[in-house]
Amino acid sequence: MKNVLLIGANGDTSREIIPRLLEQQDVKLTLFLRRASRMENMRSERVDLVEGDATRVEDLNRAARGQDIVISTMGGLDLDVKTANIVKAMQEVGAHRIIIISAGGIYDELPEPFNAWDKGRVGEYREVNRRAADVVEQSSLAYTVLRPVWLTDKATEEVELTRKGQTFKGTETSRASLARLIADLVKDPAKHVNESLGVSQPNTDGDRPEAYRSILRRWF
Repeated sequence: MKNVLLIGANGDTSREIIPRLLEQQDVKLTLFLRRASRMENMRSERVDLVEGDATRVEDLNRAARGQDIVISTMGGLDLDVKTANIVKAMQEVGAHRIIIISAGGIYDELPEPFNAWDKGRVGEYREVNRRAADVVEQSSLAYTVLRPVWLTDKATEEVELTRKGQTFKGTETSRASLARLIADLVKDPAKHVNESLGVSQPNTDGDRPEAYRSILRRWF
């Protein structure tokens, strides 16, 4: 069996990831969240729940022990601290493969005028997401950093990938596509090792995501 730990398991993106991981019959999944009672209905022979707080390294140690792959979908203005704790815990217990979700824009790599629009909306998160990515990239772990932009609930699993140093393409990312990409990385853990990938939907270029263009059209 392939032991996989999902940190931030109760979030919207994680809820897209879980069923796609369980399609793989060799995956045994551990869900890490603050209140396990929220997902008690998920517990099964292939799904375990661990209650804990990512600001506490000891909680992460307990969850990461014996895991082959660790996935973090967490966010927030303390993401860098929580990510550093995950890296520390993994190193302490001998876990090696990590996949984290950061954010597009952390390298000012979004095309203009979308870059300026995004910075005006969520610019305060860029630095903390950048620090989280740096922590992982500077560790001894085999990592993949994923950099989506504005998340949607669209069903599409199509992705357009850009690598670190390339100009980002598109203005939005579906949670479904991000989940499928993560499931593919779990299926083939050697894929995209030590890479930072921009993740978006094809044909979503513009000055802002489609939902915000629609709002603008309604006003004018």
